[in-house]
Amino acid sequence: MKNLAIFVCAAISLAVLLACTPEVKITGDAEKPIAINAEINIHIYQHAEEVVDDLYAGLDDEPEPEPDSAFVRVMERFVAALSISSCEAAEQKSQAYQEMKKLFADTMVKYMRTGYVGENKDGYVTYIGKPDKCDPKVAAAAQEAVKKLNAARKAFYEEEAKSQNTTVAEIQKTYAAVYAAKAKGIWVEVSNGKTYEWKKF
Repeated sequence: MKNLAIFVCAAISLAVLLACTPEVKITGDAEKPIAINAEINIHIYQHAEEVVDDLYAGLDDEPEPEPDSAFVRVMERFVAALSISSCEAAEQKSQAYQEMKKLFADTMVKYMRTGYVGENKDGYVTYIGKPDKCDPKVAAAAQEAVKKLNAARKAFYEEEAKSQNTTVAEIQKTYAAVYAAKAKGIWVEVSNGKTYEWKKF
């Protein structure tokens, strides 16, 4: 009788646990559903969102014209120095993160805007050469930029895995989902149910 009572209590506890387990929902563009399973840690996903939002900010901005005077350039450096001392000092980003962000802002944004490069399913970037007429010099430069950014992302993923106490594969999977969900005006490798294809969002 005692064993039966223990069994009944265990069964009820399991049923309550399953009923109360929150469903994982990732909001985004309805046209590009992102497959998220229970294995993806929500905390890691939210952190990845912050990182990708920071990186992708440059995709929405139009290229700014070069400063037209030495005075403007000096003032920009002065403001940047103040920003570093007052804001970034509170939360220093890692070298791997800084390298990844610099490469993305300096080279990758323009190649993504023009369709030379897209976000792939593994959390890295791929040269896809989508423009109708690819300039050989630009294509070569884009491919070199892809190698450098992917190396920086690899170092960042390894660092993230260590700090989040998880595997590099888990970090890659999570960031790939976030990059795809946040993509705007660029090519992304997405699943069509049977295989993967490049689609512009």
